[in-house]
Parts: sequence; structure tokens; C-alpha cells
Amino acid sequence: MNPHDLLPNGLATAVESASGARVTAVRPRGGGGASREGAELDLLWPDGRAASAYMNYDVHKAGAGDDAAFHREAAVLRALSGPLAHAGVRVAPFYASVPDQRALVCGMISGNDRFGGIADTAQRDTLAADFMSQLAALHRIDVAANPVEGMGPVEPAETLVRRRIAELRAGNGGKGWDPLIHLSLDWLEANVPANMPAPVIVHGDAGPGNFLYDDDRVTALLDWELVHYGDPMADLAMLAIRMLFQGFVPLPQAFAAYEAAGGHKVDLPRLIYWRLLFQTSFARRSRYDDPDTPPPPNLGMNLVYSTIHRRVLSHALADAAGIALPPVALPDAPLGAHDRSFAIALDDIRDTIVPRLSDQQAAVKAKGMARLIKWWRAIERFEPGFYAAEKAEIETALALEFADYRTAWTAFRDAVAGGRIATDAAIILCNAHETREAALMADAMGGLADTKFAPLQ
Repeated sequence: MNPHDLLPNGLATAVESASGARVTAVRPRGGGGASREGAELDLLWPDGRAASAYMNYDVHKAGAGDDAAFHREAAVLRALSGPLAHAGVRVAPFYASVPDQRALVCGMISGNDRFGGIADTAQRDTLAADFMSQLAALHRIDVAANPVEGMGPVEPAETLVRRRIAELRAGNGGKGWDPLIHLSLDWLEANVPANMPAPVIVHGDAGPGNFLYDDDRVTALLDWELVHYGDPMADLAMLAIRMLFQGFVPLPQAFAAYEAAGGHKVDLPRLIYWRLLFQTSFARRSRYDDPDTPPPPNLGMNLVYSTIHRRVLSHALADAAGIALPPVALPDAPLGAHDRSFAIALDDIRDTIVPRLSDQQAAVKAKGMARLIKWWRAIERFEPGFYAAEKAEIETALALEFADYRTAWTAFRDAVAGGRIATDAAIILCNAHETREAALMADAMGGLADTKFAPLQ
């Protein structure tokens, strides 16, 4: 079989044209989403040089309007593999990109990506320090003197901030308008840092899981899809966010290693600002409730992550605004009328369905369904009492009475949108709402139920 036939029509030929090498073998591999695919390639150049490479491609998304991110990723990998290789940032060597089919071809790099599986403390500490030194090396590149061809103009970080806030506001509308997102964006817009340094190359998704390592040394930084010019504190903020779900060393230790390796002085207020901006983006729920958006790959697990992000955001916003959050009433309730049915379904999934599934994706989906059943069971049992408590709190805050919870919640949203409720009171009510939503999801979350930001100092 011609190896070209294992790829979408014309893709292998385009790779050959872009790389100058002949594609001699193709080994399809799983991709990273509904349309994203992957393949290992064997390449042979006219001078006899040969290499194995990995290609990810996303032919369905090419031309969809967000190709600029693909161009930035390809540009930075090309630069770090060539004219900026002297910076010492370790990446998979760039071979080719095919923008028309969102294909990126880079050399194969050996290494492990499971930092959380390292049991040896000394190895963890040394490897973490090496990772932070890689971020420091990236941030030291003088982009004013060496702009990366293909990454676009070097703009002040404030320009990026205000553009992102505007994008999030534009996305927070219609039936899915969200008071928590609105309040967070208000605070962010009013508190844009005034002392951001000259832009640097920001990885955009730095942290455990996005680098390969061998023993105690990073072999390559991965996943450059979010790379951009900006504030170096943005990368440290993203590290803090990734640590919600992936273990690393304590952040003060990581920050000290970053500074010792020649990174920028860590500015905690700026870092906290970026962390809140990113968290606001992650906390949007409309993509799960909007019937016009594609279904998430695993609704149960995606709702767990979304619930955590929203609860964490409500606390982070209150901290940033200097608001002391009162305890949230979580009324208890007897078992729901259908509790036994929920329990039987959960037992069936755990004891019969999952053990007999040989398909890994089906097993993951089944476990996601179990999380949903646990959530539905909690909704039946606790939601009426939670709604009654929240309705009473809204009535007190607005000095009005409402016929039911839905009417009260709509009135609260309208009051936030119209500026007819004090910001402190609105943030407290949003936190109470997210705390109760997290309580409904607690059984489904399992060990993630108490997830919170790691201490910064």
C-alpha cells in the first residue's frame, strides 16, 4: 500500500513539499479531539538523512477563523528549532507545517510526560527546577530584537488583556448570560496591571503534562497551541491553574527556581491577575448548556472540571476584591424517592458494565455516566432545599419577594446586569450559588471535591 493512502487526500504530498523529504511510512495514531488526528511518519531527505516524526492535523478546522493560533505555534517551533536555538529552549525539532490542513510535523522526542507519577522527591525537585529554567530561558528571548516571523506583531501585554476581556464579554450573552463571569470581567477591567514589562514569548499552557522528561531533565516543552507575546507572569499563572488537577512541587519552590535560573522577578499581584483572567475563561458554562454547541467528549467529567473552575473562580474573585465570604447554608435532606434506582444503576456500571468493556473509550464514557448519575441523585435529594435557601438570600439582598426560585434567580441576574445590586453582595450570592452547585457535584467529584488553588507563598 502507498503510505500516502493512509492520510487525507493530498496531505502526504503537501508534507513532502513543505519538508523537502519523502514520506516513506505512515503509522496512524489517535488524535486529540473530535476532528484532530495524528500519525507517525518516516521521512527521507535527498541527502540520505532519515528521521521519524509525529504529525498532528485537523483538516476540518483549517480556515475556521482561528488559524492564527496554528500559525503562531508553527512559527515558534520553527524559530526555537532554528534561528533561536541558541536560547536553549528544548522542543521537538520542526520539520514542516501545512496550514491548509492544520498539519504540524516535528521530530520524535523520547521522554515521559507523567510528572505526577514520580515518587522520588529529589528527582521531582531537580526536574521541576529544570522545567522552570526552561520557562526562564523562553522568557529571556529578546523579541524586540528577534521577533518571531509568523507570530504577528509584538503588542503590549495590556493590549492582549483588554482584547481578551472584550472577547469574554462578547461570549457572555443571551440566555446563557452569567453574573459570575460578568462580575469577574468588571473587576478585571477595572484593575488591569499598570506595570507589565516588555512582551516576551509566553508558552500559554505551561505546567505538568505539557513537557517530556528523561530522569531529572526536560527533553521538550510540548503543546504550544496557546503561544503568544505577553507577560511572563501569565505562564506562572497558568502553572498555578494546571496544578488544580496535576501535581507539581510547591509554587514558592518553583518560583524560586525560576528566578534563580534568570527568569523575571515574580510579581504576585500580576500573577494573581492573570490567574483570575484565565480562570474566568475556564469557568464559562454556556458551552455545556447551549444546544447549538457540539457535545463535550465526556459530559460527566467535563461537568466536574467546570464545577471546580466555577467554585474556584468565585473564591478567587472574592479574594481579589477583598471580600470576606460568609459560610454558605447547605440544608440537609432525606434520601430522594428514586435513590434505590440510582444506586442499582451505579452498581451495574461499576460491577458489570465497566469490567466487561474492552474498549477504553467506552469504559471512560461509562465512568462519566456514573458521575452524572451521582449528580442526578444529589439533585433529587438536595436541590429543593438549596433553591429555597438561595431564594431567601436573593429576596433579602433585593428587598423583594418572589413566587419561586427561577423568578428570584432571573431577578438577581437582571440586578447584576443593571448595576442595581452592590458588587460585594452580588459576589457573595454568586459564591453561595457555586458552593451549592459544587455540593451537588461532590459525590461525582470524588477526590477532586476539595480542589483549590495551591498557595503562592
